[in-house]
Amino acid sequence: MIVNKNILLALSSGILLGIPFCIPSLFFLILFAWIPILFLEERLKDHYNPYLLFNYTFLSFTVWNVIAYWWVAKAHILGVILIILINSMLLALIFWLISKARKTMRISILIPFLIIWLGFEYFHTQWDLAWPWLNLGNAFASAPSWIQWYEYTGTRGGSLWVIFINFCIFEIIRREKDFHYSQVFILLVLFGLPLLYSSIKNDIKPENISGKRTFALIQPNLDPYTEKFIPENQAIHYNKFIGLADSICKTIQPDYLFGPETLILQAINEKHPNSSIYFQQQVSLKEKYPKTNFLIGVHSKIDNESFNSALLISDSVPQFYHKTKLVPMFERIPFDKYLGFLDKYSLEIGGYNGTYSSRNETDYFMVDSTAIIPVVCFESIFGDYCVQRVPETPGFICMITNDGWWKNTPGYQHHFNFSRIRAIETRRDYIRVANNGISAHINSKGTIIAKTSWWNKTILSGNLSLLSGKTFYTEHGDYIGRTCLFFAILLLIFVKIRTYTHRLSGR
Repeated sequence: MIVNKNILLALSSGILLGIPFCIPSLFFLILFAWIPILFLEERLKDHYNPYLLFNYTFLSFTVWNVIAYWWVAKAHILGVILIILINSMLLALIFWLISKARKTMRISILIPFLIIWLGFEYFHTQWDLAWPWLNLGNAFASAPSWIQWYEYTGTRGGSLWVIFINFCIFEIIRREKDFHYSQVFILLVLFGLPLLYSSIKNDIKPENISGKRTFALIQPNLDPYTEKFIPENQAIHYNKFIGLADSICKTIQPDYLFGPETLILQAINEKHPNSSIYFQQQVSLKEKYPKTNFLIGVHSKIDNESFNSALLISDSVPQFYHKTKLVPMFERIPFDKYLGFLDKYSLEIGGYNGTYSSRNETDYFMVDSTAIIPVVCFESIFGDYCVQRVPETPGFICMITNDGWWKNTPGYQHHFNFSRIRAIETRRDYIRVANNGISAHINSKGTIIAKTSWWNKTILSGNLSLLSGKTFYTEHGDYIGRTCLFFAILLLIFVKIRTYTHRLSGR
């Protein structure tokens, strides 16, 4: 049987794009992954069926999405099917628009590829169906020694780099008869300069360290399907945490003690927190060990609004941070202003169903002139959102999460590696506190100082550095993405006008 060459090209790119998100050690494949699709576009750009390219790229991107996060099926089979189909159709549409723009404007595909794709990546972090897991720059999450320059560009710079490298190799192959050494030279410069900077930066010690603090974290390792969200076990689990925390404080008296996401499941009324017996227990522990500050994950509420929150107890006034980037369909129905009546149909995982508000008024916690930037689970994928909350003040980032939904799959591993990117972008120490998954201390270069093992009830302690100041990326946010989105809109409007005028003129 002869397999259609177009199908082979589509499948090849889908597999090459997916592997770095499934097998982190093969991250470098992303630098070649787009070449088959670029050849596919070259073959089909003038085809009489203008939608044929969409069909083939939909196949390619479906393969990419399936390989990248098939593991979501561990939590919810319908959820993963919806995510894969929606995301694949969106990506296919974006690439089809890229091809249409290059054909209509009669320009190199590189220009619309950069502008429209990077603009979409940014847009895909902002709307209610935000799912930036597959942003191209994320492919290097397991290789922090390659991406020290993310402190200037964030992951969008990595996506730009991937597109440039792929296009250069594509052009060298396509124009083999007109080969010039200058093409290879340009490729080597584009590839080598970021790596040279990273190599130099890796050897430079940070100068803006304002001090050290001791910390301890508890990884309870409660199975989210069979243990954690069983109502009658909540008091038992929390009492065990309190007992372990008491033992740690008595022994090492850390400056900070951390617990994971949703440690307290019964919602705390933020207007009257003392009405919660669990909150009272935490306050009593703070009074017993006044030196130690406690940051844990809780459910909280204000009137009729429910939140997935981080709670800091450092003095008499508790501080709450509300998770703002919520998982579409699992934690909140998208476009709830118009579809709010569907809230009761949010997807259930492991017997747990949550519909949260994303309203938040807190960027970071302050404790004795130290800024703690809280990050709750899914938020760690949103670099632009995380870095914009980092102040000049000395401090660190603390992420609380529960990665047990995905069991022992690539899901929790890649989610862990996103933390290394955020540490580089902000140049802050990063404390990762998981219910089950991997808890860790990561330094400002994305290097793992210490981490826990997978699926293990354990404690991690150590010393973290308080770094101050802002990186270029922290100061300016995702300027590459915003700029590309602006010009992508202008370009597509111009393409529409050009198409309309061509139709009127009969061309």
